[in-house]
Amino acid sequence: MPSDPQKRKSTNRKNSIKILAKYSGMGFQLFAACLAGAFIGKWLDAKMQLERPLWAVLLTVLFMVASLYALYKQLLQDDSSSPDNP
Repeated sequence: MPSDPQKRKSTNRKNSIKILAKYSGMGFQLFAACLAGAFIGKWLDAKMQLERPLWAVLLTVLFMVASLYALYKQLLQDDSSSPDNP
């Protein structure tokens, strides 16, 4: 039984790394969506020769809201499938 606490510690560490990877991945997903919206919007603004960055702002906000919604749905799904949730 001396290896049991060591095994538990290793399992806890692996779970912590998985959780950290999952949530940092969500942050990168949000960042990438905002970046994609900004670049596409900037391209549209240049194509239409607009004086103000209307498409860049609109698409950045739209992509951010869509990404936040997707993250929210993913968090709800993760919460309902967690083992400590009855």
